[in-house]
Amino acid sequence: MPNTTKRPWLILLPLACVILITVLWSIYWYSAIGLARDTIARERQRLKTADVSLGCTRETWGGFPFRFEFTCTSPVLRLGDAHEIRSKNLLAVALAYNPSQVVFLVDGPTAIAGLAPTPIQARHQRAIVSLTLGKNNLPIVAAEIPKFQIVGFLTIDRLQFNSRPMAAAGNEIAMSADKLNYQPAGRPELRVERSDIHGFLTPDNKLALEKIELKQGPVRYWGKGAVHLDDDHRLSGKLSTETNDLDGLLAILEPHLGMTAEQQAGLRTMLGLLGKETKADIIALDGQLFIGPFKIADLVPLY
Repeated sequence: MPNTTKRPWLILLPLACVILITVLWSIYWYSAIGLARDTIARERQRLKTADVSLGCTRETWGGFPFRFEFTCTSPVLRLGDAHEIRSKNLLAVALAYNPSQVVFLVDGPTAIAGLAPTPIQARHQRAIVSLTLGKNNLPIVAAEIPKFQIVGFLTIDRLQFNSRPMAAAGNEIAMSADKLNYQPAGRPELRVERSDIHGFLTPDNKLALEKIELKQGPVRYWGKGAVHLDDDHRLSGKLSTETNDLDGLLAILEPHLGMTAEQQAGLRTMLGLLGKETKADIIALDGQLFIGPFKIADLVPLY
């Protein structure tokens, strides 16, 4: 018989490899999450100097072995002395093998203070915000908020937002809303089945809109232009807009325009001269909103 050397340790080799990999991965995970905690602590301290702070009633770290997780109970984001955002719970998650992408999960309700005389109370299902560091560590942001509601004022079935840095300075943004229902106090509701916005936010905080489109049934309303906030934080700018059904659009908007019957008749006559597919400029200037030469509303500061 051939002489064979018995090597019983070979049976244990796969187990030894698994143990070694587990030890090395554990060392990496605990070192990486320690580095993440230190980095976040330094960043929060740096932001405090710019009057931006995040407070929590309770903070925990975890996610071993494949994720890094940060949980903040009752988060409060403060922007200076006047603005504050409060929610029920915040969970930030990053995959251990891809920490450059962080997903934030925010549980409502959410209260926003500083944008109105009284805090805005918003209800929503779990909001998802993804932040990915792209070239030059510039952030790419994607957000989705389902079942968004400001009680007695606004409901949106699904709200989506995306932003990414442009090759030149500024950011490209896109936003869409499904089944928007706007109902200000004392006025009938305004329903929009679908709304889409695409544009570019320039470094001087001007929004160049390449596309804005609203749909309600067979009625479509679209346009493009540029807007910004004036020194009193009111919308200012001009949109060149069109519609495929003037009568249908006016039937939707007239209860909300704040115009007298004579003004509405004049507006309908002017626009009617242009035919069924109508073009008109929407102008925001000095705290007033116009369709062509007709004033339709006063504009209030957004904050």
